Amino acid sequence: MASDIIFLKAEKLRILAERIHGIERKNLGDIQFRSTTEQVVYLRISNSNLQSVGSLLDQSGETVKKYKNDTVRGPIAALLFTYTETCLNNALQIFNNYTLRRDYLDKITSHLQNLTKQLDDLDTSNSADVASLTDQIVHYNEAVINYTKMSANSRASEEFSRRLRNSGIDFLTFVKRYQANLGFSGPFDKLTDEQKLLVYDAIIEASGRGKVLHKKVLKAIALPESFSGDEEKDISIMDVAGKAMLLKNAASITWDVYTSDHPIRTATRIAIVEIAEKGGALLEDIVTAAMVTLEVAEATSLFVTGVGFVAGFVGSYIVGQIAGSVFDAIFGSAGNDPLPNKDHIFYVAAMPDGKELARIVA
Repeated sequence: MASDIIFLKAEKLRILAERIHGIERKNLGDIQFRSTTEQVVYLRISNSNLQSVGSLLDQSGETVKKYKNDTVRGPIAALLFTYTETCLNNALQIFNNYTLRRDYLDKITSHLQNLTKQLDDLDTSNSADVASLTDQIVHYNEAVINYTKMSANSRASEEFSRRLRNSGIDFLTFVKRYQANLGFSGPFDKLTDEQKLLVYDAIIEASGRGKVLHKKVLKAIALPESFSGDEEKDISIMDVAGKAMLLKNAASITWDVYTSDHPIRTATRIAIVEIAEKGGALLEDIVTAAMVTLEVAEATSLFVTGVGFVAGFVGSYIVGQIAGSVFDAIFGSAGNDPLPNKDHIFYVAAMPDGKELARIVA
């Protein structure tokens, strides 16, 4: 699989996080916030992202030290440390929007804490439990590696994305088509998160980027009683935070598949920067400003918000304190839920490219 991703080890990840943080703070300094208090809030988000990277590496490293003489837990702790590195490469190189990354790092933190607790509580005399936890970490790691590579591999789905754009299909109809193929009835937002994952996985596979949720992966991360042979639609993933991590990745890639053939114009970036440059703006106002610069097929609130959050408009992203929850609402409903229009102010900021910086750091 073609990939522009360089997977960094722990010390290089710390350097990458520092580089990203430095550029973010500089760029945030160029924003005219409504108040000093609000500016401090946004700077704290960037600081918190940096601190999370260090803390997660420190905690996984301490777990390795704790079990270095344990012949059963020791090898699993080493796997967990490697998985921590994978998750952080994913967070730093794929989620350039730092307010989305804050939410994602929260999910990573909860997920790794859950796995560490399972390791601490492991009955080392039970070979089945040992194998199950090992398998779970190995296959989570495999899934996140594949999601990371696929996120940087738009080339693999170029023709599929071109056909999508030419068809004029809207995002909800597009997603519902694959939902129907899997036999999941009802509104998309009423599906379980596991079913939503399977729908997005089917789209990613059809696009040409590959498949992540193979049966071995699903079996390793699911509750044993929910996985039975060829029947996957009733599967239940045991770790809620891990499931949320996978869903965020799958949704982001699906969105990239849907939008990557749409040209993003500098005029759109200029429009959203201008509307939000003095004290920010309501999301609705940012969307309206962008829509007048777009072709009719692209001029929707979903398109502007999705691109603004996930891919950016020529390096400029829509950032906000509730960006993570808005992202989850959009892709948890396939764009069917209304966007927040009142009380929440958003800004537009240039964000560093994590992949480019990783190449420099490497």
